[in-house]
Amino acid sequence: MGEEVKEKKPNKYVEGFKGFCTFLYNPDDHTVFGRGGASWGKILIFYFFFYSCLAGFFAVCLTVMLTTIDPKVPTVVGRTNKPMVATYDSRLYTINFKDPNKFGDYQKGIDALKAIYDSEDQTKVAEAGGFEWNEDNLGECSRSQNMKNKLRDKEPAQACLYVGLNRIYNWSPPKSESFDVLSFECNWDAGKTGSGNLDPPFTMAMEGSYDLTNFYPWTSMEENGLQPISAFKITADATKMPAVEDQDDYKMDTFVVCNAVMKNANGTSIPLEGSRPAEFEIKYDFTIFSE
Repeated sequence: MGEEVKEKKPNKYVEGFKGFCTFLYNPDDHTVFGRGGASWGKILIFYFFFYSCLAGFFAVCLTVMLTTIDPKVPTVVGRTNKPMVATYDSRLYTINFKDPNKFGDYQKGIDALKAIYDSEDQTKVAEAGGFEWNEDNLGECSRSQNMKNKLRDKEPAQACLYVGLNRIYNWSPPKSESFDVLSFECNWDAGKTGSGNLDPPFTMAMEGSYDLTNFYPWTSMEENGLQPISAFKITADATKMPAVEDQDDYKMDTFVVCNAVMKNANGTSIPLEGSRPAEFEIKYDFTIFSE
């Protein structure tokens, strides 16, 4: 009996690759991806007109939408916008008296903010009655050189907090018969973790002008410029320094919460309706009382 001849099975990977190559281009049918020249021509013509119509539709929609938008007046006003207290440079939210480098970053933040208010456009607005960065409005807080992270030339360590409201088109502070002055108030706070010192070795007072009512309503950067800001000076007070035996348990940081308020002629204040506060952190140690 003769030997049984076994049929050799084709390699499935090779056959698969050959089939894929045939799909890419079939020399027998002269097709690419299974389609001939006429079929590809019809598809290209169809999608050319389809996407042309689609692009034209979106262009018309965009043109119609842009004709309804005023570059100076927002379409929706007052529905969701609420006044919020804030400062305009993230480096100004933390004052670190015990780290010279971090305190230097804080001073650079002041210079950056001052540069914005000293710009040519803002200067023109200020000349027309807008807010101006100067000593009349900000007192000693108008210059970063006045900030000190420790006792120098017998002058105590001091720094400033800067607060203002976000820009809301055509917004004016709500006035009542007696509470008609827009201002800010800042107070010591324990912070979200409760670790803040509520009686830190500092005093805090507003610097410069406190009445911001005349700068509102705000309508545009061209007419009103940047929104007005207020500054609170924080000064180290050696008389509030704890006794030596109590210093180990003394909390070395504190927080400040600043709110927008309406004041009357007697200085009594009420919170500005709907406003949200700003929170600041102050870090320090007892080196602020030594040169």
